[in-house]
Amino acid sequence: MKIHDQRANLDTLGGVRADAVRDEKAVAAGKAVHDAKATDQVRVSTTSQLAATAAAAANEASDVRPEAVARGRALLERGELGQDAARLADALIDSLLDKG
Repeated sequence: MKIHDQRANLDTLGGVRADAVRDEKAVAAGKAVHDAKATDQVRVSTTSQLAATAAAAANEASDVRPEAVARGRALLERGELGQDAARLADALIDSLLDKG
């Protein structure tokens, strides 16, 4: 059996495949360029920007007040703090009621 007579058909089939692959790559490249140009945009109002800045500043602020800690330590060392649990409970309840 001779396959030399079939060579023309094989070359044609190979060319179709190569062209199809090239076309698929060109379509993919074109889609990538289109996707890069069609990006979403977000505009943030000045009020939202101010709120974001305030939230960031609040997150950076420390919840520990050094002067209150120093005063508490001094009271504890002098024995004026932590001796009367009922008085402490009353003070905590009063402070919560005053805020409400």
